[in-house]
Amino acid sequence: MPSTSSEKTSALFSTDHGSAAYTAQGNVRLVFGSMHWTLAPTDVSALRATARSLASEVYHCQRECRWQLRVEGHPTVVLDSDEVLRLDALLDGAVAMLELSSILEETSISRPTAADRRS
Repeated sequence: MPSTSSEKTSALFSTDHGSAAYTAQGNVRLVFGSMHWTLAPTDVSALRATARSLASEVYHCQRECRWQLRVEGHPTVVLDSDEVLRLDALLDGAVAMLELSSILEETSISRPTAADRRS
């Protein structure tokens, strides 16, 4: 379900083409171009697996291809090959940061915030 743009988030990962951030409810808000998804952290990993599968197919495409991406509870989106690769890169970084946050949480180490870096 799309959320409002005024929702408070905490940056997780970003690229030139999109971003991932934690919401106040503990979900992950993904913004990719005009697309917005708010997902549970485990669903981000599942979306990454789907995007990774599509990205592997991009290299077999001999001409301009369009790809459908279905995210449960959200409308199906159609992406071109470049968008698939960009989304895969965004999700790869987001999942890596989710895994790092989980490791830090398990070892009771706080994840640095932007405010910590300004101090």
